[in-house]
Amino acid sequence: MDQDTYLIYKQEYKNFLSTYQSGTTSAEQVGLMIARLSQYFSEANEAYGAAKKAFNKVLNQIENEIDDKGKLISSAKANSKAIATPDGDALISTEIDVKNIDNNINALKSLQKGVLNEYQHMGNM
Repeated sequence: MDQDTYLIYKQEYKNFLSTYQSGTTSAEQVGLMIARLSQYFSEANEAYGAAKKAFNKVLNQIENEIDDKGKLISSAKANSKAIATPDGDALISTEIDVKNIDNNINALKSLQKGVLNEYQHMGNM
């Protein structure tokens, strides 16, 4: 997921929350926001998969290196070194995006249920 897409999904969510706080949000609008974030989730998940593949290649290269004592580098040490690379940074960033979007979607689902319940109670008055 590129930086522009990252900023777009965060800004859309913030804008949605501002609209919600003004009290003018319907369950349908929440559903549309869920659908938009679902698209971003899909894109972020694809980016995560690509980052994971790139990271695994770096990790594999490092695991095949020989240390000062002529032994292969341990998996733990290789992982630590791989995380410190740009591919490690990309992996962490994309994983955070996937988790953030998933959390936002789950929050919106709860909100949608609440908004629907509120409208149902108003209709039964």
